[in-house]
Amino acid sequence: MKLGFICPNVPGHLNPMTALGRQLQARNHEVVFLYSSGASGLPFVPGPEKDHVKENISEASKKQGDNSVEFGLRILLAQTEAILKSLPATVKATGVDALVLDSIQFYAELGAIQLGMPYIHVSPALYFDYSGYAPLCVYGWPHQTSPEALAQKPRRRSKVC
Repeated sequence: MKLGFICPNVPGHLNPMTALGRQLQARNHEVVFLYSSGASGLPFVPGPEKDHVKENISEASKKQGDNSVEFGLRILLAQTEAILKSLPATVKATGVDALVLDSIQFYAELGAIQLGMPYIHVSPALYFDYSGYAPLCVYGWPHQTSPEALAQKPRRRSKVC
């Protein structure tokens, strides 16, 4: 089976995904990293459009707090939009049978669903529990489990996205 990997082109996501790719290669699967400018020696195919993540990394590093989270999410969503536009042609050109998606590449699964192909989400970085029952690492407020605190957290998150 030929597996296409999609993840942000930054070391914290790319390194664990390439480790997974090597393990799958060892099990006789073909792997290719889609929308990547490098995959630590594994096959890769750059996207037809600019890499929004790589292009904005220096600007993102200057931001802090909620501004940083909002900026990062906007970059990821712009990248996902570019992926969704070109995924049918990319899948056809590469002969990919299934997709391995970084869970932080929000909504990329919509491309697989549209194409009717199998996909799996992998979380190579910190897990975000959006239920409000576990603290998100990107926010500075203290974790509280009172009903009042749990009611506030979704409201606070919604202003960022």
